[in-house]
Amino acid sequence: MSMRIFEMENVFEIILSEIKPKSLRAGLAILTNILTTALLYLVFITGLGQLLPRIQFINIGLWILPGIAAYIVSAVAFNLSLRDLYHYSFNSGLIDQIQSTPLLTYQVYFLKSLIILIKSGGHLILTSVVLLIISGVRVHFINLILFWLYLILGLIFISQFGVISGILAAKLKIRSEFVIIFVMALFMLCGVIVPSSEYPGLLGIMIRYFPVTVLFEGGRDLMLGGNISGIYLIYVAGFSIVSYFIAFFIFRQWTRR
Repeated sequence: MSMRIFEMENVFEIILSEIKPKSLRAGLAILTNILTTALLYLVFITGLGQLLPRIQFINIGLWILPGIAAYIVSAVAFNLSLRDLYHYSFNSGLIDQIQSTPLLTYQVYFLKSLIILIKSGGHLILTSVVLLIISGVRVHFINLILFWLYLILGLIFISQFGVISGILAAKLKIRSEFVIIFVMALFMLCGVIVPSSEYPGLLGIMIRYFPVTVLFEGGRDLMLGGNISGIYLIYVAGFSIVSYFIAFFIFRQWTRR
């Protein structure tokens, strides 16, 4: 019993030490988040207003707000997890620390995933608040909470995708910056601004059922109307669970190399 209590204390200490704000780094992260959010909003609101006048939405600002929030926080979650594993791949000392810790491998991995999820959730709240302030859009509080919860559920598979990408990029000796740029360009196609139903042919079908598209467009439905398709919810939850175990298996094999 005392051993389990000791392990729990170690777990809480690790979580607190990882999410505890470091003044300079936290300040830069917050400033970068605010500037990126404001810039994307201004660019897209201008683009939609000037280049896509045929789209007759009652409130263009309300339409793009959930898309931008989901896009930015997905970029944060993917970037955090990819860089974390990429960094470990080139530092054998860090891998030795994982192997020497009193915690089991699945506990270490769960902690790492939880810490990334907590940090990403903080960015989600910050991004949403910044967007609401600069846009002047009013959203029902319940809808906003549901949007946050749904996005956090989806961030599980986004972060696991980052873990897998980080390990593969390190093995293939591909710079992490190139992977991030490619993935962020791919995410931009997933219903951030233009609905996936507008894409023609086979490309449209592939994008429409891509997990990130389901996450982004489902989040928009929640924020705008407070409801979501049950299929979307099951799809995102199922994909998050499956991707977690796949990523953990790859992580475990990687630490044993």
